[in-house]
Amino acid sequence: MTSHKQFVRRMLFAATLVAFTAFPQEERHNWWGDVEGFLNRQAQVTLELADETLKQFPPRLPEPRERRMALLMLDGVLHDVNASQRPPVQEFLRSRLEDAVNRIEATRVKEGAMIWKLYNHGFVVRTATVTIGFDLVRGHSARAEGFAAADDVFVRLARQCDVLFISHRHGDHTDEFVAEAFLGQGKPVVAPPEVWKDRPIHMRITHLEREAHAVQALAVQGGERMLRVVIYPGHQGREVQNNVALVFTPEGMSFAQTGDQSNSDDFSWIDEVGGRYRVDVLMPNCWTTDIARMLRGFDPELVITGHENEMGHTVDHREPYWLTYSRVKASTYPVLVMTWGESVHYRPDSPLADAEMGRRGHAPDLGEQWAGMVGAAGLEPATLGLEGRCSIHLSYAPFQ
Repeated sequence: MTSHKQFVRRMLFAATLVAFTAFPQEERHNWWGDVEGFLNRQAQVTLELADETLKQFPPRLPEPRERRMALLMLDGVLHDVNASQRPPVQEFLRSRLEDAVNRIEATRVKEGAMIWKLYNHGFVVRTATVTIGFDLVRGHSARAEGFAAADDVFVRLARQCDVLFISHRHGDHTDEFVAEAFLGQGKPVVAPPEVWKDRPIHMRITHLEREAHAVQALAVQGGERMLRVVIYPGHQGREVQNNVALVFTPEGMSFAQTGDQSNSDDFSWIDEVGGRYRVDVLMPNCWTTDIARMLRGFDPELVITGHENEMGHTVDHREPYWLTYSRVKASTYPVLVMTWGESVHYRPDSPLADAEMGRRGHAPDLGEQWAGMVGAAGLEPATLGLEGRCSIHLSYAPFQ
């Protein structure tokens, strides 16, 4: 209790410093008659303090209360109807995405995988041998001039990746500029047939078979490496094709990203995934149909939610972090809630996981080189450029 009181005092003191000393002396001390100026200034002060707190308390389990408070502070700013048009919000996104790309460029992985969460449902997963992108977009879906990340940042990101998986055709998951950056560098872009079907780019897209549990080979790095991929035939609603990609790396780890999966009929295959393959990390859309059942179906070692605070959505469907916490509060799976630009180091070699969490692994039927990788899963500290590192504990309590 004392530590939380001390933290609140520090937050109040920091807010005072930001408000009165971090800006020039001519800073305004009232905003009467200037509502937009006031709201911009309030967003700036709040985002600076939230950013500072998130860097002090990066992704970890169990999650510190201070971190959750900071994420909920973001919700308050980002659920302003005009949030994407506010300069502080635009700077918050752009700086965090550029910082993430800087760190991706500087990061070499020796064991396990580094996982970065970018905008909306975008993720980058890097192992010692491959780097995989999922639903990478600059942010133009927000339809606000000045919000999206700079083009050159995503050209640089494409250089760091070996493949891009696109889940479906909606603009908050597709970005033709980003896809062209991959294709221009000779890197495959995998998407459902519906994506850009009337555009010249369509013939250059890789369309793997949408077949439940069927393992397909995908060459990357000019044929030097091979990924094993299952493209589950998901849907958003009744009509929209939505690829749910389960990707196995040469090391034997597996990563699944669900796109906007939201169709009850698809539980016919969702319920079976974890019984057929070991899933190391699942990256679901936070608002998916029955997330508890999805987690049981995939049976992952770690969950990292996505799709919170998509700024192109109306406020009621912008999906705040507080609602994600509510949806997963009864989960028996370890769930990490992350924001734009954050990262975590996943390592599947801890002997503690099975004993402490009662978890099990499943060997994908992909040959002897894969079967030997089955084992318990563990987590290591997040890497956010801090001086210190924090542990992600395997023994955790479900969200309260």
